[in-house]
Amino acid sequence: VRAHRNAAAFIENEANHEEVAAILGAPNRIDVASILAVPNRADVAVEVINRTLSGRLKVSADGTVRTSDRYLMIGRKGAARPDPVQAAWLYAQMVRWGQAPLSAEHLARAKSVVRPDLYDAALSFTNADVLGEPADGIGAFTGPAFNPDDIAGYLSHWDIKRHV
Repeated sequence: VRAHRNAAAFIENEANHEEVAAILGAPNRIDVASILAVPNRADVAVEVINRTLSGRLKVSADGTVRTSDRYLMIGRKGAARPDPVQAAWLYAQMVRWGQAPLSAEHLARAKSVVRPDLYDAALSFTNADVLGEPADGIGAFTGPAFNPDDIAGYLSHWDIKRHV
């Protein structure tokens, strides 16, 4: 956990970006974008993956790009800290797309999968480390705010949904 935290902090530090780019550009390294681009993985162009990793989002067919330093957060603002709210959101998406039924038991199981207490203990993490994060724990750019205790209410706002 500490090694992950330290690596994420190193990558996030702008002063280290040239070194990180050199490491990632080394000829003997595994090209993550190329691995993800193959058909049995993400199956999209390497360039699309690289744009995504750097927060450069193509927002129209004419090539207009919007840049967001919050699009992919690796270590900032507690991004790597496990959070039961995020587990609940992932479960809500599974319900939304018909992969799981909605039940209090399934929600409780999803939330119990992550252990922020263990992460906090390993790193002496405090709530102050995540100040400024979205109040709902998700911060989605579209749709309603997420309430992990009212998944049915959250799902009622979406037109595309299936039921198990």
